[in-house]
Amino acid sequence: MKNIIQTTQGIIEYRSEGPKTGPAMLILNGGHTNCGSLVANLPLLLELGYRVIIPSRPGYGRTPLSTGKTAEAAAEAMVALLDELGLKKTNVMAISAGGRTALQLAGRHPHRVGKLILQCALSRDNWLNAPATLAAYVMFNPITEGAFWAIFRAIARTYPTQALKSMMGGLTILDPAQVVSRMTAEQRAMALKFMTECRSGTGFWADLKHRSGDLGRITAPTLIIHSRFDGSVDFSHAEYAAQHIPQSQLFEVPAESHLMWFGPANAEIEAKLAEFLQ
Repeated sequence: MKNIIQTTQGIIEYRSEGPKTGPAMLILNGGHTNCGSLVANLPLLLELGYRVIIPSRPGYGRTPLSTGKTAEAAAEAMVALLDELGLKKTNVMAISAGGRTALQLAGRHPHRVGKLILQCALSRDNWLNAPATLAAYVMFNPITEGAFWAIFRAIARTYPTQALKSMMGGLTILDPAQVVSRMTAEQRAMALKFMTECRSGTGFWADLKHRSGDLGRITAPTLIIHSRFDGSVDFSHAEYAAQHIPQSQLFEVPAESHLMWFGPANAEIEAKLAEFLQ
């Protein structure tokens, strides 16, 4: 169930799953998602006994951008959320564009983060090249993003496979049609459901300007999970994080796209997550 909470940094929407007495895991979702979005590894975390906290990052869902427009401010908002929930320390899992907020959180408040997991996450400050950045501003700015996602949902209802292939073109460096063909029917359905529920709000516009800060400040043991076939967040982000976070390990998976959970590689991902967390 989604909740709204007032913190010292502003309003935050979040959902909580699992036992209230279990070890805590804060999940910082990627772009175009909110606290209600699908988290592929959630069942594993619940099986391991975690209390999972999933906020809508500033600008997404019902968390206003004013709660934390920059990655630094968003990190402070996450600390304020943990304070309100009575959590002095938590593990953190960051996905895609949620990476920079997680890196700021772990760097600015090392005593609040037990372990850090980066999944296909941004770490370098420069993300997209100039043409791609311009395209992202055109499609996903707060004025046009609603129309973009409405059109995508309309196409997906009538031509689901074609819609999935179209979106996959920006998520893999491989042939998107072949990537989709190698997914099971269940994986295609899950990936399409995930994407048809996306909205960019004002959050993605802000994500494009986020900065990661000094990764050398991070003291938490860190697991970096990434694929060289990722067409959205290229592998150099994983290499950069591994080079600059002192206690880090890089786990390269053969996933065929940025949505690495919707494919056979997810079994390897979950095995590594379980090993790292236990």
